[in-house]
Amino acid sequence: MNDTIVAISTPRGFGGIGVVRLSGSSALSIAQKIFSKKIKHPRKAYFGYIFDVNTKERIDTAIAIYFKAPHSYTGEDVVELQMHGGIKNLDVTVKLLIGLGARLAERGEFTRRAFLNGKMDLIESEAVIELIQAKTEKAMKVASKRLFGGVSSEILKIKKQILSVLSEIEGSIDFPMDVDQVNPDEIKDKLENISKEIEKLLSTYRAGKSIEQGVKVVIAGKTNVGKSTLLNALLKFDRAIVSETPGTTRDTVEEEIDFFGIPVRFIDTAGIRETTDKVEALGKKRSLKAIEQADIVLFMFDASEKLKDDDIELAKLTEGKERIIVLNKTDLPVKLKKEDLNKLFVDENIVEISALKKKGVEMLEKVIYNKILPDYVETPLITTETEKNSLHNALLHLKEAEKIVGKGMDELVSEELKDALDSLGVITGENVSTDILNTIFSRFCIGK
Repeated sequence: MNDTIVAISTPRGFGGIGVVRLSGSSALSIAQKIFSKKIKHPRKAYFGYIFDVNTKERIDTAIAIYFKAPHSYTGEDVVELQMHGGIKNLDVTVKLLIGLGARLAERGEFTRRAFLNGKMDLIESEAVIELIQAKTEKAMKVASKRLFGGVSSEILKIKKQILSVLSEIEGSIDFPMDVDQVNPDEIKDKLENISKEIEKLLSTYRAGKSIEQGVKVVIAGKTNVGKSTLLNALLKFDRAIVSETPGTTRDTVEEEIDFFGIPVRFIDTAGIRETTDKVEALGKKRSLKAIEQADIVLFMFDASEKLKDDDIELAKLTEGKERIIVLNKTDLPVKLKKEDLNKLFVDENIVEISALKKKGVEMLEKVIYNKILPDYVETPLITTETEKNSLHNALLHLKEAEKIVGKGMDELVSEELKDALDSLGVITGENVSTDILNTIFSRFCIGK
């Protein structure tokens, strides 16, 4: 990390301000070569202009701010050049700085350097990109809590508790004559309490993943049950073509909305039925793929028609999925009742609606929300697969330690506790592999 990196840190396009950022030991000396004013003091704004060192031609007016290490975003010397938000002026400035010795930054390299220099842990680093990419206010709040150490403090608390138990165990091993022998029952109680804390944090993954990454809700069923009408009702605008002619929808129709603070992609599918039509058959294939990839399936029945064998066969396609049974067209003379479906779908959510009349749609929305976030509370949430897996591994080691406490295997108990600490260290970045780091920071844009 001895080299100095440079990149445009604002979105590419036209705007009021564009920022070029340098980080590294030569950031100040390189930036100074193309800036008209002498930058004397850190954290002070200097107004001047950017010029071409070769031709002395002025490029743009700029404000330069120098942040001296370690008091900067990356923990290194950083210079930010605030210019007009154009495309060519920023590109030319970056090229000039590269010509003077800087290197174009890789994706997420500024934040990666911040992590490696101890300015933030791995959870907080990931929260940066989560905050940038947040599509809803709820997602923004989750990312903000993570950025300001909400999850990190929970992990630190658990680690301290494990270390406390570990010190008792190792004290009795290393100094058997000087330290009181551990009480197995007390150690078990402590390990059980720590396990409960981890389980509590693990239970937030579903909510965290849904809010941060979004949810796919697929509307499925036979042709002409009202899937497209329901899509439009949920979106609150006409996205899909609605027709009484069966088979109007030949392809999946998708739209993502802010669904009460959750990014939800609603997907209308082609009606599933046997057909010799090649286009309709392709639509059926895509419908089945959408169902397979769905987080939640809204499986629809037509209340104006009696239940048929093919209805039941199609419903079997969604078995094992999170699903809500929707009984539509209740505004027409009813031939299929909720009671009939209750016999087939025991202990499942069944909602009666008229998508055309917007009747029951609000109730359906509540059922969908509760299906996505059944136990949501505004606490620090884990959001990544790595966090979930690492917490799960730590929990397994604690459970194993619990089993063998008091059986004369204190050394093994100690090893299990150390393994639990190592697993937690992956979350905060203390024991993380280069491959995981590369995967995390590849999500970032260049300049962040």
